[in-house]
Amino acid sequence: MSNQNNRVSKYIGVGWNREQQKWRSSVSEKGVKYDCGYFDSERDAAKARDRKILALGLNKPLQILKPAA
Repeated sequence: MSNQNNRVSKYIGVGWNREQQKWRSSVSEKGVKYDCGYFDSERDAAKARDRKILALGLNKPLQILKPAA
């Protein structure tokens, strides 16, 4: 069964938004929540979260993207 059918993400910070009928991602740091947007695919939502982590310079593990060497 696909995750898009059961709407439970295998990625941290990614969840299904019933109202928008899309995957939504976010990342939190020191009590501040950074929204990454809504996406048609769970993987795209996780990728956007990785990009936000890199853009903000947060010390959090990446799930899709590879860290720069």
